[in-house]
Amino acid sequence: MKLAKYIILLIFSLAIKLCAAQKIERYNSFNYSVNEGLLQSTLGNIAIDKNNFCWISFPIGIQKFDGNNFIKVPVQKGLPSDKAVKFFTCKNGDLLISHTEGISKYIINRNGFELIYKNTSEEKTAVIFVGEDDDILYFFNSSGFIKGIDCKTYTLLQQQKLPIDSMRNIEFPTLVFSDNIINHKVSILSNNKLILWDLRKQSILQATTVVSNVSIYFLHLKSEFEVLFYYDNKHTVLQLYNFINKQQKSLKIKGKEDKVGSRCNIIPWKNKLLISFENRIFEIDSSFTILKTELVNFQNEAIAGTTVTAIQGIKADNFGNLYLQTLTNGIVKVIGDNLPIKYYSTLKKGQNNILSLLPDKKNNRILAGTVGNGLMIFDTQQHLIKHIKFLPGSNSSFSTNCIVQQSNGDYWLYNPGQNKVLVLKSDLSAMSLVPITSVSQNTATGPYYFGNFLFKNSTIALTQSQGKLYRTNFDKKTVTEHLVSSAYIMSGLYYNKMIITHGGDELILIDASTFKEIKRISFKNTGYIRCFTTDASGSIYAGSNNGIYKFGIDGKILQHVSTANGLPDNCIYAMVFDKDGFLWCSTNKGIIKLYKEKLVLHLRKEDGLQENEFNTNAVMKAEDGEIFFGGVNGITSFYPDAIKNLTTNLNLLVTQIRINNKIAFADTAADDVKEIILPYNENLLSFDFIAMGNTNPSQYIYQYKMEGIDLGWLQKNDLQTVRYFLPPGKYVFKIFATKTFGENPTSIKEISITIHPPFWKTWWFIICMTALFGSALILTISYYNKTKYQKKIAEIEHEFKIQIERERISRDLHDSIGAYANAVLYKTELLEDELNSSERLELMNDLKFASKDIITSLRETVWALKNETYTGEECLVRIKNFVQPLAQYYNKINFLVLGKAPVTKVYHHSVALGIVRIVQESVSNSIKHTTAKNITVTSETSEEGWKLMVQDDGQGFDYEEAKISEAGNGLVNMRKRAEDGGFSFDLKTSIGGPTIITIIV
Repeated sequence: MKLAKYIILLIFSLAIKLCAAQKIERYNSFNYSVNEGLLQSTLGNIAIDKNNFCWISFPIGIQKFDGNNFIKVPVQKGLPSDKAVKFFTCKNGDLLISHTEGISKYIINRNGFELIYKNTSEEKTAVIFVGEDDDILYFFNSSGFIKGIDCKTYTLLQQQKLPIDSMRNIEFPTLVFSDNIINHKVSILSNNKLILWDLRKQSILQATTVVSNVSIYFLHLKSEFEVLFYYDNKHTVLQLYNFINKQQKSLKIKGKEDKVGSRCNIIPWKNKLLISFENRIFEIDSSFTILKTELVNFQNEAIAGTTVTAIQGIKADNFGNLYLQTLTNGIVKVIGDNLPIKYYSTLKKGQNNILSLLPDKKNNRILAGTVGNGLMIFDTQQHLIKHIKFLPGSNSSFSTNCIVQQSNGDYWLYNPGQNKVLVLKSDLSAMSLVPITSVSQNTATGPYYFGNFLFKNSTIALTQSQGKLYRTNFDKKTVTEHLVSSAYIMSGLYYNKMIITHGGDELILIDASTFKEIKRISFKNTGYIRCFTTDASGSIYAGSNNGIYKFGIDGKILQHVSTANGLPDNCIYAMVFDKDGFLWCSTNKGIIKLYKEKLVLHLRKEDGLQENEFNTNAVMKAEDGEIFFGGVNGITSFYPDAIKNLTTNLNLLVTQIRINNKIAFADTAADDVKEIILPYNENLLSFDFIAMGNTNPSQYIYQYKMEGIDLGWLQKNDLQTVRYFLPPGKYVFKIFATKTFGENPTSIKEISITIHPPFWKTWWFIICMTALFGSALILTISYYNKTKYQKKIAEIEHEFKIQIERERISRDLHDSIGAYANAVLYKTELLEDELNSSERLELMNDLKFASKDIITSLRETVWALKNETYTGEECLVRIKNFVQPLAQYYNKINFLVLGKAPVTKVYHHSVALGIVRIVQESVSNSIKHTTAKNITVTSETSEEGWKLMVQDDGQGFDYEEAKISEAGNGLVNMRKRAEDGGFSFDLKTSIGGPTIITIIV
């Protein structure tokens, strides 16, 4: 028996060593085939452009892939063919496309092409890209020439006929170039010969003799004089040929002792050197003799997946991700930056539903209790080292919902539906069963489905399974079962020598030594509690179907966190605090990290978790701080300190803009559009955008905002089109992307948008219309006021005219009748003093005649009002009629009227009357004020007009004083009449001298 044990231990130790020999590095990978939009599963070539789009060629065309959508690239201007396509990405990022018509360059800023090299008539097939060396791109054509073009100007620099007899056959190529260039040298396989060609010298440096069966799918320079290859017969390892010593040897790669297979690729990547064999990729040392680690996917399978037969080519994108071109299964994208998360599983579907776990890192073991698949034991390198599927003496599989390790290293496994506990020796050499004894019932029924660990010391352990509590005595090898509640219970917590659990809507406090109930506290609205934990301060946390509750021992809820506070899911399966006080919780939507009840990180399946769904109470923290969560498809583990937000290095691209459901900016790449100006009837806009970075586009959280429309940032977890119907105005469309939601993000991409209003809504139109309306209103009001004013003015003018007429008549009466009145006054005074009867009789006759003259003067005033116009002759007649009778009253004065008036001149009645009245006033003033002996009125016609002059030989007067003393009459009236009539008036006089009044009409 002892010998058998030792043999078993030896075999087991060897198994552990072999399983742990090859380390693995896990990377998230995504497979794309025709089901996801690929044109064909068989690919020709792949390449990456500056925007990180992956270009793929097929026998039937070209596609480009943005990480989410496959876009067909049609034949177009600058790309005259899509047949026999090969890609090449220059060091400056330019993408070149070789096809049957020549070489095209992709113009990224206008999403178009330019034909930079056109095949000659002798070149019947697409050229072969050799590689880039010192900014010169070398390619080989079907005419046998190696040509070089400048990678900056794309002008042809050189060409050299390759001195090889056999040329390339398009269907079955026999001419192959190495996939790399070292120090201007490239290796060529032609006619089963290996050739070393110097691109700068344009000559063959070395060549081998015939080497049969060399694979045309792999040729790689290890150094400038060494080339790696393998044979077609698939039973050999890598071969190394040295052109200097002309020796060939097989490379024995440690960790890869079997054949190479049908495909092999080598690529430098992230300071590593990668090599692929069939569907597997390894990191290899520079000597190509040791495989360091294998790159696997998140399921710990071969990186390309189990359905892929071989990797045909590998390309690294601009963010360190890998694109694998498979032989017949499309492409595989490998995400370069991943969180250091481990995954434990057997890779068999349905056999990795983990109910319980126990990390025993001291012994390099991770124990996992499953649902219906027994116990699985892994090493810390995630290799399965032991699987106990059946209990001793049974051929049916079992489940394990709790695992406790005794201080001696033995493992105690509690199994639902089993009334015995499985004890596994610490060295895994033997198993035994310990019966469970019921205290509450006659027969122990064993644990229910849910189970969890409560407490342990060197002697006893307390565990729980729903409403049952179990006390395990390690020394006595006994397990007792205590039924404490028939309620539906999923978990409990050992706290201050009490056990806290939850049933229905109540917290149940149980004495941990007697298992007697202490009390119940109302605790509602949880939807059932699944797990408990405590923080460093002693606060209690309960994970429920309604989020997380923080409460005290009195049951008072201190904090409730749910989806309403930002959690991605309310179902909390298991919880544990790390050393820094962060709370880690497993949910139905991955694992979340909280600090002070606030979400700070959210991990999903795409980040390396076993799945998004986990199991109740399935969590344990190892002594070194590593946390293990059990879920429906295995175990996820990580060190909390190592799980940080990955540096977000991304390029956010606008891939398409539509206006009124039509693709816009056909001649410009959508991502180059910085401003959009549109009329009012082109205001339905849609945007497609995508984040290119060190993870898959679907793993980013997208946020966007139309400034001027949206009040805040909107979140978008998928890549559907964003649409807006914009009214006239100015807007800024902002986009942001990151791994975690940002409350106040700073936009990565912005597009300014202006929607012009219709002309009837433009500012200038509104201003004009406002001005027009205002003007119309003002004009209307003005017209109304003007009409009203004019009416008032008309009334005033009428009154004024009456007043003017009154004044005129007053002046007329003053000027005409005044003179006669003075004569009457004068004669009356003489009559009073005259005693002689004859004289008195004469004076009375004079008074009689003066009265008649007054009547005549009144008639003249009336005369002036009878007709509209009068001639100068008629005016002069009136003057004579006025002057000549005066001689009868003033016999001491000699009156004369000399000259003639213009016959043809016609004057308005007011002007005519004004002329007559001025002359009359002038004569009257001479009579009254100058003591004149002679008064003469002279009329003459000159170039200036009709000139009338009244002159006397009197003593004159003080003109300035007269103006003051007679204001409103006399001289003022004369000047006023001349001004109103529009003719000139002049008066010359002085004391002791003559007076001359001149008017010119």
